[in-house]
Amino acid sequence: MKKRSLWVLPVAAAFVLAGCGSNAGTEAETGSSEAPQQQESTGVPALSAEQAAAVAKTLGGEGENVQVLDSEALSGSLESAKGLIDQMEIKPEKCAEYVSQQGTQDLEGINMAVAIEVNATGESNSYSVAGYEDASKLDTVKKMIDAKDLQGCDEFAMSVAGQEVSASAQILEADSDADSTIATHTAVVMNGTEVPGGSYQIQGVVGENVVSVSQTITAEQSDDEAVKALVEELNKAVEEVKAAAK
Repeated sequence: MKKRSLWVLPVAAAFVLAGCGSNAGTEAETGSSEAPQQQESTGVPALSAEQAAAVAKTLGGEGENVQVLDSEALSGSLESAKGLIDQMEIKPEKCAEYVSQQGTQDLEGINMAVAIEVNATGESNSYSVAGYEDASKLDTVKKMIDAKDLQGCDEFAMSVAGQEVSASAQILEADSDADSTIATHTAVVMNGTEVPGGSYQIQGVVGENVVSVSQTITAEQSDDEAVKALVEELNKAVEEVKAAAK
């Protein structure tokens, strides 16, 4: 099956991240599961696992609800993530297959860390930082970001834990300090009721690294306002990645 980045289904990603809690979730932007291939530096070399964790911690801040998951924690949580994903019923089938496949992949060749904050209202923020030592996986992510194509998953439905969710995703105009950028917004209807806000995500490539900022909000906000806020956060992430890689 043709691989897609998990920004295609940010709502599903949010369920994984929020549901796994201390056992961690994963929104790794992985591609092939083949053995890692060393690649030549493109200006900003891949962060080590320690560097990725440090950057994620800085981006996530010191809030009491912030949890930072490093590569070891993420790798160890794959079974828990698989269990949660297996509970989801997602249509169309190709999107369901992708989420299942993505949530159970190992992180070999990727040094990744995620900072997650979920508050009492259900709103969440997450920062993903990944240093790619595997050239083929990084190339896959670059192609997906450059294509800016939802590939048939612009509308989907899912059922999990008794909640019925339908959603529509769209790509938003966004420009950042990253080498390449993509931003999406997913509007959600839960149990027949439209949920204000929705899920926003922006991804950027920084040399041999990929950074992602996701926000799930429950208040009305224009796409322009959301993108502006996401770009500001992504630009901070770009600066942090470049500084850590020196």
